[in-house]
Amino acid sequence: MELLQILFFAGLAVFIGIRLYMALGRPVGRSPEEHAREEAERARVNDAAKPVADRATPGSIETRPQAALSTVDVDEAAYDGLEAISDADPAFDASEFVQGARAAYGMIAGAFARGDVEALEPLLAPRVMAAYREAIEARAAKGETLTTEIDRIRDARLQEASLNGPKAKIKVRFVAEIAHETRAADGSVVSGDIAALHPVSEIWSFERDVTSDNPNWRLSAVRPA
Repeated sequence: MELLQILFFAGLAVFIGIRLYMALGRPVGRSPEEHAREEAERARVNDAAKPVADRATPGSIETRPQAALSTVDVDEAAYDGLEAISDADPAFDASEFVQGARAAYGMIAGAFARGDVEALEPLLAPRVMAAYREAIEARAAKGETLTTEIDRIRDARLQEASLNGPKAKIKVRFVAEIAHETRAADGSVVSGDIAALHPVSEIWSFERDVTSDNPNWRLSAVRPA
């Protein structure tokens, strides 16, 4: 607050100084050109104060025109990486990325439960796709079925971000309430309980080649948070 007050009064002092100069340092009466200059100075003073008034709170990214980033939940460690990704891909927007990551979370969990390999293919990196395919095939071989219900995603926070060459990577910490249930071929419950929600905290890593025309991010790793 003290910094805000200092900058505000500094801006106010500049504005008052300009007005005094115009009133005392010039003949009485103003030409249209002088009026225009005064208005321009006033606009510059007001613009100088805007970044202070609009400063983002800790734990969020302030909107930077040059980075095209919107306000999102983000750890400080991810700032530089997100800036680098934005510089490499001007179309990148952190808010849109988070919305897409939330949607991908639900789609991937649902497709894995259904054993829908075709739906998973464009969403997963090759290594993750191979692991998911193996798990789906093992489940099918046993005649088991998996049901997954996501009640809600409580949090999706950008934890880390990096750009290595053309490869951008962003880690998202998800906290969700999920119910799982696996049943055998005869319908008996093998594990889980679809009626019981449990909090699940995981870190999902997404990656993308920023030089590619394909705007989709793929899941490259999952681990407990």
